[in-house]
Amino acid sequence: MELEGLLPRSATALVVVDIQEKLFPHVQEQEAMLAKCVKVIDFCKRLEIPILVTEQYPKGLGSTVPKIKEALGDAYRPIPKTAFSCFGEPEFVNALEELEVDTVALIGIETHVCVLQTALVGLSSDFDMLVLADCVSARNKFDHEMSLRRLGDEGAIVGTAEMFFYEMLAEAKTDDHQAVFDLLK
Repeated sequence: MELEGLLPRSATALVVVDIQEKLFPHVQEQEAMLAKCVKVIDFCKRLEIPILVTEQYPKGLGSTVPKIKEALGDAYRPIPKTAFSCFGEPEFVNALEELEVDTVALIGIETHVCVLQTALVGLSSDFDMLVLADCVSARNKFDHEMSLRRLGDEGAIVGTAEMFFYEMLAEAKTDDHQAVFDLLK
């Protein structure tokens, strides 16, 4: 069921932004963020919400961290990039266009660089951009907080993993709700 005013699950994709080996150890609250990201990925896989993955300059920053790779499974098909915004990489733009979605949910690092710039460019390209605040992080807490404030000011939707779960479900007592019920506890 899709209700007016809620983000439509059928037109939403998840983008996992640069959760990489050499970046991840330096971000704030990394273990809590990682656990939430794994849950979001699992949720999207179970409900067949498409997932794209990016890696910023993997030659220098390494590949996606093992727990995220494992959670992604077959969905781990990273798109390498050097632009900070995912939209600066033509392969990403093409992959997103093929999905025919209107809403992009972002998780990853760093909030004030790649996540911020991806959201801003996405907004200018008429996407609804949803940033899951508990699934993004930065090396510096102040950069993270200021980025979330700017994102909201610029028109991005700033939410949480749990808000995302319930908005994508829209109702209880359905097969989809049962399929992800363990993730909601």
